[in-house]
Amino acid sequence: MTGSPALPLDEEHLGLSRYRAGDLAGAIRHFTQARIAYESAGDERKSCEVCNSLSVALVQAGRPAEALAAVDGTPQRFDELGDPSSAAKAYGNLASAQEACGDLAAAEASFRLAADKFAELEDRQNHNFTMKALSQLQLRRGQPLQAALSLQAALEDQPDLGLRDRWLLRLLKVPFRFLRG
Repeated sequence: MTGSPALPLDEEHLGLSRYRAGDLAGAIRHFTQARIAYESAGDERKSCEVCNSLSVALVQAGRPAEALAAVDGTPQRFDELGDPSSAAKAYGNLASAQEACGDLAAAEASFRLAADKFAELEDRQNHNFTMKALSQLQLRRGQPLQAALSLQAALEDQPDLGLRDRWLLRLLKVPFRFLRG
């Protein structure tokens, strides 16, 4: 392949390989090349997928503004393409980039959109993960009651709770019993 451009799928796979190996700079380079190649080929779905992977790598590399630029608009594009599962994941990635940029209110809204979509899709694992991320964000925003409610929703949706999580769920329900009278 010397002298010829790499295929988009090759670049994407190299990006994933570099990401898994902890080489964020390499992952970013390959994801960027894959995005350009998919855009040139007119493959909007794959371009959006790679933009999301690129965003994750950029957040982890401490480059949140670039991550936000990479993922911006992809949730809506996935919705337009009829792919609600990818849209939900993209909203989660958008929320992570917004949080890394310090826009906590926007991140909370995006996490809620992701959680709602995962709930509609009955994707319990990703809904649970998103609700826990939302809970942590709400704690950072000084919203302990909302954080407790989000964590409670995550735990109630989680199958096969371990002992620690069962106790935590019971503890979370105590204050709400007092509020009901």
